Amino acid sequence: MRILNVADFNWMTGAERHSARISLFDICRKFSLAATRADHLVVEFSDRAVARMATPLRSRRLGAAAADRRFLQVADELRPDLILLHFADQISNGALAEARRLAPGVTIAEINIDPIDTDKNRRRLAMRTGAVDALFVTTAEPALGRHAGPGSFAAYLPNPVDPSVETGRAFETDRPHFDLLLPVRGDASRPIGAESLAPSQAVAQLRGALPGLRLSAPGTDGGPPADGVRYFDALASARIGWALSRANHRPLYASDRTAHMFGWGLVALVDRRVGFERFYADDEAAFYADFDDLTAVIRRLTADDALARETARRGWEKTWRLFDSGRVLAYVLAQIFDEGGAKGCEWPCDRWRS
Repeated sequence: MRILNVADFNWMTGAERHSARISLFDICRKFSLAATRADHLVVEFSDRAVARMATPLRSRRLGAAAADRRFLQVADELRPDLILLHFADQISNGALAEARRLAPGVTIAEINIDPIDTDKNRRRLAMRTGAVDALFVTTAEPALGRHAGPGSFAAYLPNPVDPSVETGRAFETDRPHFDLLLPVRGDASRPIGAESLAPSQAVAQLRGALPGLRLSAPGTDGGPPADGVRYFDALASARIGWALSRANHRPLYASDRTAHMFGWGLVALVDRRVGFERFYADDEAAFYADFDDLTAVIRRLTADDALARETARRGWEKTWRLFDSGRVLAYVLAQIFDEGGAKGCEWPCDRWRS
């Protein structure tokens, strides 16, 4: 199969970029890797990079027409069987319609990994209604079918791990530098149980409740977030990981950092409201209901390193059994191309329609 994979891929082209911000852990990259290993031909196209480079001011908005034009040139030369769109906002629906003319029979799927509650993401969902054949979202909400449009469907997408990316086994480390890793970007409030705290507040309260805790919190206290190899190093430095997702009240939604932590072999802290008990037993993840419960869980794990390491190992094994990128991609392709859709997965395999 020929696949045109359209995403930012964080190509460093914008004047606003102060670092490369390489997309090492992004789903777009993992799908490229998994599809290549499965003998598909994958061509990556960065709509935002093309739009930026098309104008002297490096403006994505002013370069949108150029992004459409280059996208269609690629579609014409590749004649893809499948187009995957990962927040490819620079590609217009008109260009998608023209791509269908250039590549008869092509299937177009939108991949959406952000919380569905934000105004920006609502606009993204609405933008592609009726323009794509499939919508995959990392939230298991049947109501997403209303964004599918006539003849298309919406489906759940779990966050995958990839053997080229999540390469660590933190549970094999005898003496990690830190007890807990909390990587964040920005200080907007995040839900913890039924309450909300900014990451800086969560860090302060953790240090107050657990005075001896060795905490690594890149992206807080004015420090830079962990990007690139610094994120690899951060994952390798701790026993426990806390992703602190931006939403916990939507079924099966969690920050992709949770998958990174499971896949790297840390004990992953998981808010019970997410519903991950569907996937993990209590000896495979560290579930909490609120902040007090969270501190109690961390206290128990830091007091019993053998328990922490065994929990991490079990969670790591379960994650690779369920969410390997090759398996997740195979599920996506089955949902799109198999007459009855995907079957036999541990997550919802429904195809929701409007």
